[in-house]
Amino acid sequence: MRARSIATALVLLVAACGGTVGETTTTAPQAETTTTPVPSTTAPASEPATTTPTVAETTTTSPTAASGPQFVMSTVALGDSAMVVITNIGDEAGSLGGHWLCQRPQYYEFPNVELAAGQSAAVSVGGDVFLPPPGAVVIEGTAFIGPFSPAGGEVGLYSSNSFGNPNDILSYVEWGASGHGRSGTAVSAGIWPESGFVETTADTSAIIANELPALRPDDWNSA
Repeated sequence: MRARSIATALVLLVAACGGTVGETTTTAPQAETTTTPVPSTTAPASEPATTTPTVAETTTTSPTAASGPQFVMSTVALGDSAMVVITNIGDEAGSLGGHWLCQRPQYYEFPNVELAAGQSAAVSVGGDVFLPPPGAVVIEGTAFIGPFSPAGGEVGLYSSNSFGNPNDILSYVEWGASGHGRSGTAVSAGIWPESGFVETTADTSAIIANELPALRPDDWNSA
């Protein structure tokens, strides 16, 4: 009777709690909360920070002009007023002594005439009229290397009397046609283009450089 009474009491207790006899009630463990680590924006101390390489700027430097005197032809007058004007485009004074003009097969050697930087000198080539530009040094005497016909001709300025040496020709121009006696030397020296010439007419009185040194026909204007 005591055992039965205990069993009855258990049944009543379970019923009062809303349970069912024989069921095992378990409490579900609380789910673990997992936190996904947020990536750090700071590089680990053991790894160097990544940087974008800087490309160095490329600087183009223009070739520096040679120091000292530099003589070139700046004007060639034709016809009755034939003359040659030489200009010192260097940064120092220098003498024209030992320099030559050539229109093959005639040659002329300059006297010892000093030209400051930027200064010009004019020499007659045997025309009836000699009109040197204002401010130019006038060279006495005549350079008999003409005539300078508007129909065609050439003239070269040399640093010596080695007229076939490309290393010694300093300035050159031909007009009316190409292929004059010293044009090949000027082409070899890189101071004149092959087959190049300044166009002239019967009325052309001078060819004047618009850029110095004048190295191609476009660097000269016919007047």
